[in-house]
Amino acid sequence: MKKLLQYRQKVRTFILDTLFPISCLVCQTQINRWICPSCLEKIPLQKEQVCPICERIITPKGEVCFSCRKKNSIDGLLVCASYKEKTISRAVHYFKYRFVEKISIPLGKIMLKSFLSFNLLLPDLIVPIPLHCRRLRWRGFNQSQLLANYLGENLTPGFEIVVSKNNLIRKRYTLPQMKIKNFKERQENMQNAFAVLRKKEIQGKNILLVDDIATTGSTLFECAQTLKKAGAKKVFGIVIARQKSN
Repeated sequence: MKKLLQYRQKVRTFILDTLFPISCLVCQTQINRWICPSCLEKIPLQKEQVCPICERIITPKGEVCFSCRKKNSIDGLLVCASYKEKTISRAVHYFKYRFVEKISIPLGKIMLKSFLSFNLLLPDLIVPIPLHCRRLRWRGFNQSQLLANYLGENLTPGFEIVVSKNNLIRKRYTLPQMKIKNFKERQENMQNAFAVLRKKEIQGKNILLVDDIATTGSTLFECAQTLKKAGAKKVFGIVIARQKSN
């Protein structure tokens, strides 16, 4: 199945690159780069972080504030950039809905730069938000897995941080969160949707949970709860941006 998905993705990429040559999404002058180095450098990173639960209290690195600590299993969430930044929203759209796998590289660089700028504690293990196998077949790749891979390879040059693959799983198919506007319904959609297959890999570990975009945070929060129940010491999330739910 994995080889079939990789083959399909290579064919899709070849066809798209042939019919629609790649150029920078921003300046459209540099060829063979989705976001050129010059334009990537101009994307502003978030200078302040807030509690991911209440979204009101400013915390140094996106930690959960004192008042919200008992309300959720996640220990913090680093939001790297603003979704209102046109380059970010456009790149994420191409990544998720136009299936442009290579955009994971500039987006991964944004995540890496933000992580280092806030001097976060290095994780023992990196865990991507899983896709259900049905959606994975449709998309051809897991965007969170690609971002996690980039961080694992580049956070500590010369020494890769292990990326946990196929351990945290999505055990049931859920509706896409963007199609659900009600906050409570989003929470219910994610309840008991995840499971850990190999608990020994998780126990006592400081985990970096990786996703592309957060809205209400329900997916991240449910995954954090699942990981904590499996014995994780701390679970800290990271996303490219947080999109407001309308």
